Amino acid sequence: MSRTDSEHPWVDEIKRTTGPQTSNGRRWEVQLSAAPSSDWLNLFRGSGEASARAVPQRVDFDRASAYFKSDEDQVEHWVASIDKWIASTNARHVMILDRARREQLDRVDAEAKERERILRLNERFKNL
Repeated sequence: MSRTDSEHPWVDEIKRTTGPQTSNGRRWEVQLSAAPSSDWLNLFRGSGEASARAVPQRVDFDRASAYFKSDEDQVEHWVASIDKWIASTNARHVMILDRARREQLDRVDAEAKERERILRLNERFKNL
């Protein structure tokens, strides 16, 4: 199990599961372990880690596949960049989900405390 799997069982970490394949030598496809969510895709596209040759906004996704256009001599660079962007996106996605989960737990806790406070007040003044 990866760190994400053990600490965050509700999160499907995206991973590249195949090497690049092409049917025309120009457009390449890699398979992913799962179809990314729209939130994950937005984070991926917002990766600030572009190079002059590889840009995350130029990766297209269709279900559990990622596509990029590249000359043969740049495919390794693209795949290495995609792997880096996926790892970075997974980490940021987990952080955002953790923060949202903590905020939800804090809200639930605050609501429970307020209900308890109201019950105590009602009990305190019930005989007036």
